[in-house]
Amino acid sequence: MKKVFILSFCLLFGLFAFATNSVADQWLDEVVSFDRPAGSSSAGGPAEYALGPNDGNHVSIDIPETLILAFTDNTAYDGAGNDLKIYQVIGGDSNVDIYASKDNIAYVYLGRTAYDVEYDLSSYSGLPYVNYLKFVGLDNGGAVAGFDLDAVEALNSGAPVPLPPAVLLLGSGLVGLIGLRSRKS
Repeated sequence: MKKVFILSFCLLFGLFAFATNSVADQWLDEVVSFDRPAGSSSAGGPAEYALGPNDGNHVSIDIPETLILAFTDNTAYDGAGNDLKIYQVIGGDSNVDIYASKDNIAYVYLGRTAYDVEYDLSSYSGLPYVNYLKFVGLDNGGAVAGFDLDAVEALNSGAPVPLPPAVLLLGSGLVGLIGLRSRKS
């Protein structure tokens, strides 16, 4: 009995230690989409250059491009002070509109910038945390056309907030299929 208790305790402690250390970092992790319509520039690097820490590599977002990025192993939370920091490599040469979302469906407008900028989520109603960021290019200024996004940091980062099953279904298009089936019945 004592061995089972000790083994159970060790297993539970190991799982707890893994869970508390499994949040990898405070940086964006995934490119959800990068809409580059005809006529937009292909300046800068691939969208993946905006992932991870600020390192000087960047993606340029010009007009009419839209880039959506996600935190997958963490979430940016409303905490003490500013909560998000956007890094740009060549400040002031081009503008971008920035939006934030918990679920990649409803977005809240954070603001327009041409420079590094920080945001405090407490300034935005209904946005206690952020899983997704959307960047909409507004012009083609600068030596490299567009806003030169290097990285996004969650200054208040924690364990990821999973999406509810209904949102996951909606995002995958299954809700639409289920809705069509129920109308045929």
